[in-house]
Amino acid sequence: MKFRKILFILFIFSSSKILCQQFTLKECIEKGKQNNTAVKLAEQSLETRQQLLQSSKNNNLPKVDFLGGYNYIGEPIRINMQQVKDGIVEGSANQSANSANAVYQQITGNPLPQQVQNVIYQTSKDIISAVYPNYNPAIAKQSYFLAGILVRQPIYLGGKLNAAKELTKQQVESGKANLESSQNLTAYNIALNYIQVMYLNSMIERQEKIVESLEKNENYAQNLLKAEIIPPYLKNWSNITKLQGETNLKNLKLEKENALLTLKDLMGISLDEPLEIQEKLNESIEVPNFSSSEKNTDLKLLLSKKKEAETTNDITKSLSRPNIFAIGNYQFFRKDLPLITPPWLVGIEMQWTIFDPERKSRNLASQSLVKEADLLINQKQKSLDLATKISENKLLSFKEQSETFDTARKQTYTTTEMVRKRMENSLSSVKDVNDALQFQYEAEKLYYTSLVAYQTVIATYFYITGNIDDITKYIP
Repeated sequence: MKFRKILFILFIFSSSKILCQQFTLKECIEKGKQNNTAVKLAEQSLETRQQLLQSSKNNNLPKVDFLGGYNYIGEPIRINMQQVKDGIVEGSANQSANSANAVYQQITGNPLPQQVQNVIYQTSKDIISAVYPNYNPAIAKQSYFLAGILVRQPIYLGGKLNAAKELTKQQVESGKANLESSQNLTAYNIALNYIQVMYLNSMIERQEKIVESLEKNENYAQNLLKAEIIPPYLKNWSNITKLQGETNLKNLKLEKENALLTLKDLMGISLDEPLEIQEKLNESIEVPNFSSSEKNTDLKLLLSKKKEAETTNDITKSLSRPNIFAIGNYQFFRKDLPLITPPWLVGIEMQWTIFDPERKSRNLASQSLVKEADLLINQKQKSLDLATKISENKLLSFKEQSETFDTARKQTYTTTEMVRKRMENSLSSVKDVNDALQFQYEAEKLYYTSLVAYQTVIATYFYITGNIDDITKYIP
């Protein structure tokens, strides 16, 4: 029966180990670059820019529109007969006189006398004037259907098309730089959180050993109390010290749990998904080879934004140049039109804005945007140079500090052991051992804190120089 229980416990233990995923820092960073929300947003933004680039490649092709519509006019269209009355009456009278003269000349061979022509002319004029309508007749139809195809082919747009294509290309490059910046920032935050988890692992291991020593000390104090060698308050003191040690251990484990939750969020995985990191702080201190910050992703993004500003400036300048289009229009449906017009037309159309009061301001604004980008790049470069130099100095400083704290904490091991032996020989008290253990814990905490600071500076240094993935060479 006991054998079955042992097998069951071992099975549960091994199953939990299998189900609980363990990640190295490199694997955490790769997971974060795939699933982090900020990275996914940057990827979607890049995809949008790439689609706009594909669209801009076709902006020199003709644009074909279907035009169709139903129109209803408020009043019927009227023919203005009074406007052309004089011309019609005069022309009709002259035509009557000329016709009579032609007939008479055919019959007699002689022209009609001018007096008779004048009588015919005047008589015809009077008759036509009398019967000519004194109103403007209306066309009864007030609604019309029209449909056709309009083709518009750009011929010359003053460089606007090329500038627009160049702008979309630069926007794609900016999208790539933004994606790289998001990935590096995510990797940097993951590295910092991973370092925090390793610190907690190291402190938990040390605190467990401290608690184990405190338990031994409590048991020893209990034996001394039974032998009436020490008073009860010293035994109570060992109890309280052990409880404090256990509480500190619980707090460290809760901190680690919270750190793992934050790490899951940065990696873009579910908070309920099992994750375990057992790595402890690397006590081997190695200073990396120093390099420049020219690969910094934020700087790359600013340089790309500057190119966008320069292209925008070119587009602004091109707005003052004319636009020339070839046009064609074919109407295949023209039902009940009151006026008969040709069904198709082709031509050349030019558009040129001669006066635009905002043009000068737009040009100055686009030029100012380029200067602003230059200032931002210069400011960023200076801040990167400063941060790089400070990080290099901190690395050297923390390296020496960690080595000093390492020597100090190792000395506390000797001190604690000496105090314990003195207690066993009745030369020191239980409280002295507890105090020595507490001092040992504080010395170890200082040492591991210095290691955290050192590794944090390494991560920051690689992030500044644009080589954040290199952090995995120094952190397992």
